[in-house]
Amino acid sequence: MVDILSGVLSGGVYGDVLDRSGARGRKESNTGHCFAAIDVKRFRPLEDFTGAMDDMLQALNDTPRADGQERVYTAGEPEAETERQRRLHGIPVAPALVRQCNELAADLAVKRLA
Repeated sequence: MVDILSGVLSGGVYGDVLDRSGARGRKESNTGHCFAAIDVKRFRPLEDFTGAMDDMLQALNDTPRADGQERVYTAGEPEAETERQRRLHGIPVAPALVRQCNELAADLAVKRLA
């Protein structure tokens, strides 16, 4: 469905068309997008929807783990956890990038990063 809405409908790439058309070799992408807004209340009461979503997510989280994995992640959870960690501890920056930024700061006579 995502391929249809974001690729076929928008006139962008879909499936393996990037390779079949030779566009990858020419370094062309033509990425398509689809944005949609859904008013859940037009389908069912919001409380019923959120309850069913909570149940669905719990069922996914209760599925057996892959070997060596501590938990099952659903869409957006790794990103939300990363955001929480970075808000708490900051965004990691490679030492080489810090060095380059500090060299630019010195050249421009502005404050260094660290």
